[in-house]
Amino acid sequence: MIEAADLKKSFFLDNREIPVLKGVNFTIQAGERIAICGESGAGKSTLLQIIGSLDKPSSGTVKVSGTDIFDKSEYKLAKWRNQALGFVFQFHHLLPEFTALENVMTPALISGETNQKAREKAARLLKKVGLEKRTKHKPGELSGGEQQRIALARALIMQPHALLADEPTGNLDAATSDEIVDLLLECNREFNTTLLLVTHSQRLAAKMDRTMVIENGQIL
Repeated sequence: MIEAADLKKSFFLDNREIPVLKGVNFTIQAGERIAICGESGAGKSTLLQIIGSLDKPSSGTVKVSGTDIFDKSEYKLAKWRNQALGFVFQFHHLLPEFTALENVMTPALISGETNQKAREKAARLLKKVGLEKRTKHKPGELSGGEQQRIALARALIMQPHALLADEPTGNLDAATSDEIVDLLLECNREFNTTLLLVTHSQRLAAKMDRTMVIENGQIL
C-alpha cells in the first residue's frame, strides 16, 4: 500500500519559489490501477517521480507498506527502488549499444543476479511482450512500439510491487498505444502489480480502476 501525507514540492528559479505540489494526500491499495491526470504542468510527473523515489518532496511523507521511503539511506533507497519498482517512460531510455535482451537484463544484473538467470528471465519477458525474435536487435533497429515493449519487459524483470508509467503511449499511434496499455493491464492482473499511469488520455484513464486528477497542486 502506498500512502502520501501532506506532500509538497517546490522548485526555485532565480530565488523565486515555484510551488508544484501543495499538500497532496492519497492512499493506493496493492494491485490497484490508478490514472494520474491533469493539465500540462500540473505536477503529474513530479508526483510520480516522488512516489518512485527519483525525486524528494520539499515536505510531507510517502509511505510504502507503512515505511517512509525517504527515511532510508541513499544506498538502501536505491536497492529498494531496483527491487520494488518498475518504470516505463514516454521516452524509452534504452541503452542504444545494448541488445533488447541486454537492456531487459540490466536491472537483474544490478541486483546481483547471475548472468544466466538474468538472461533466462529477460528472454521469458521478451517472449511475453511478443519480441522473442528481436532479442538480438538494438533499439535503433526497432520501432517505437517495439522499444516500448522492451522498456516494459525491463520494468517487470524484478517482479516489482508497483509499476510507474509516465505517458507510456505518448509517442505511439492509437493502435500501438492500445497494445501497450493492454500489456500493462495484463501484467497488473498476472503479477498483482500496482499500476500508476500518468496520462492525458481520458480513454486510457477510463481503463484504470480510478483516476486522481491534479489541479493547482492538489488532488481534486
